[in-house]
Amino acid sequence: MLFAIFPKFLVLFFCFSLIAYGQSAENEITIELGATNFSIERPFTISVIIPNSETRPVIDFPDIAGFTKKGLSASVTPGEVGGKTITNQVITQNYQARAPGRFRVPPFSIEVNDETIQSEGTILVVRPSATATGPETLTAITPPPSGAAFLSLRASRSSIYEGESVALTLSFFVADNYPYQLQFTSLDKQLQEIVKKIHPANAWEENLNISELEPVPVLVGGKKFREYRLYQSVFFPLSKQTLKLPAVSIWLGRQPVIGPPTAKPETLVLTSKPITVLVRPLPVHPLRGRVPVGAFHLEEGLERRQVKVGQSVRYSFTITGEGNIATLPAPAILSDTTNVDVFPPQERHTVTNSGSSITGRKTFTYFVVPHQNGNISLANRFQWIYFDPQTARYDTLRPRLALRVGGKELDEALSSSSLDGSVVNGETSSARSSGDSLYAGIEAMDSTYQPISIPALIRAIANVLIVMMLLGMIFVFLKK
Repeated sequence: MLFAIFPKFLVLFFCFSLIAYGQSAENEITIELGATNFSIERPFTISVIIPNSETRPVIDFPDIAGFTKKGLSASVTPGEVGGKTITNQVITQNYQARAPGRFRVPPFSIEVNDETIQSEGTILVVRPSATATGPETLTAITPPPSGAAFLSLRASRSSIYEGESVALTLSFFVADNYPYQLQFTSLDKQLQEIVKKIHPANAWEENLNISELEPVPVLVGGKKFREYRLYQSVFFPLSKQTLKLPAVSIWLGRQPVIGPPTAKPETLVLTSKPITVLVRPLPVHPLRGRVPVGAFHLEEGLERRQVKVGQSVRYSFTITGEGNIATLPAPAILSDTTNVDVFPPQERHTVTNSGSSITGRKTFTYFVVPHQNGNISLANRFQWIYFDPQTARYDTLRPRLALRVGGKELDEALSSSSLDGSVVNGETSSARSSGDSLYAGIEAMDSTYQPISIPALIRAIANVLIVMMLLGMIFVFLKK
């Protein structure tokens, strides 16, 4: 009897394994590596994909020998699983090669939310640049004396509009011919106190986490220095209050390079200069204080240009540019919608923090259902108003696409993973579908796009098998 029941338990164990795989595949945190053969101008990237995460965790990305960490980007994409809306996070670290050559990225692990994810590493081939590049020249810093070390707190702009971005950078500079060896003392604790002093009140912050001190060769006043960036963050003031940032200091220990080392290192105190950033109020406007501020343009896409009455179509409204991407509101829906239904959008955005600016894109994907034949101009349905600090004027982004309802249906639908490309404001649309509709099942909804989820299929098959096995076991036991 035991030998007869054993195969059933084996099959039952296999079914449980299938279920566990199907349920965990969708919630598995993964690591993706960027291209491994590239020119020195392009960065190498390591991305961590975190499904079903509402908050952005702080991730300590590994160091790569021969590379410097340059900027962090985060992408937020909503999706639907089991009728519930979830948020997926993609956090990407950029690495800039210091010189061309062949580099090995050894196996590494990353901790995310108390979970450890492993990567096997890879081999990187960095090709030389066609044009040689030298050290960056910093013109915004007052030239110091030769052989000096100093601390600098600088802002990317001296005057901004309310809601416009300003980048703050705290750096320690040491000349190549500096005759002392320096050592930081309790740097983390010092930086915590410094950040409290220089953090602007009533401002949105996008911080560029600096996990290690990497020297970067620069030219200041024609002299060679090494810059150690201690703190970088981009702020968006939410009020017209002028930013007054006080002088801050750090303490270091130093010993002479030439001669015998001293028993106790000498204490060196370096102090930055205070800075002021003027925040100007926005010009008078009915929506002043309620519209985004930045340099933006529109990319839009339609799943197809022609549909039947009652047939749904996806429309993407993508805002790209420089500004506070994460907080951009959805476009306004105009009242002229009597012959078309516009359902609430799904949102996703990608933010890139270079340390000096915030750039990215935010996509709003709508389902549009027309109710009568004719041409529907989307410019009469959507508009997005913002203030452009470069022109000091309010501007409006309006669609240029139109939807034709009725007539001979055109086969213009694209692949299931992208929307129709349209040139808008000099750019080519690259908006992608953001997943299944929240309104799946609505009568007359277009069903040409039916993605197959492998984990969901495995779960369904496993559930059927396990039910059959349980029923079979009950029958066998009752028969005995």
